[in-house]
Amino acid sequence: MIFDVGLGGIYQSTLEGLRSQGIRKELDKNAFLLLMLTELQHQDPLEPLKNKDLIAQLSQLTALEQIMNMSKAVQEFVEAQQMVNPAQLASLIGKYVVMRSNEISVQNGEAESIVFNLDEPAHVVIRIYDENDNLIREEDLGIVEEGMHAWAWDARNDDGIPVPDGIYKYEVVRVDGTNEEEIGGLEGGVVEAVQIKDGKAYVLVNGNLYPIDSIIEISEPREEG
Repeated sequence: MIFDVGLGGIYQSTLEGLRSQGIRKELDKNAFLLLMLTELQHQDPLEPLKNKDLIAQLSQLTALEQIMNMSKAVQEFVEAQQMVNPAQLASLIGKYVVMRSNEISVQNGEAESIVFNLDEPAHVVIRIYDENDNLIREEDLGIVEEGMHAWAWDARNDDGIPVPDGIYKYEVVRVDGTNEEEIGGLEGGVVEAVQIKDGKAYVLVNGNLYPIDSIIEISEPREEG
């Protein structure tokens, strides 16, 4: 709808009144109705609003309401998907899961292996950072074939000094000339427990907590023997 500025600032005053009730980035249904009623009240009696114009504005109102209802439905759907289902979470206990990960732990001077997957051969570099995001170890693996790989960290920094126990961040990087692409690592293990913190779900695997949305594969644990 095109507003006529020749009505002595009526629409401006109406909009200012709406803004005084709270800042809005877009007009809602009530604002639309108020503007249309204002236009009807101040129309020229000698040139009243034509039926086709009124129908056009009512059609805009109907479309606006449909869009608002659709937006509300989508929002409700998203919120429902984000709700934590305790029963579904409990069913994960005892399952073997594979997750995206960028953390590695050192316990009693021993580190876990860093696992990653390549969809094609690539030049790979692994970098490990301490809790202050300082680079403490960089390992150039050279050209690595496609498939799943595990690199065993000796829990030492670039100077060969053992690092303290704790959690460290790492990145697996694919290098192509001067270009780098982070691949990301993988972590796997049996789910020991599930926890909910601040409305978000986590799984306990190998003694560490991982967000449930980092899981990329769920399967039955392999039988040993």
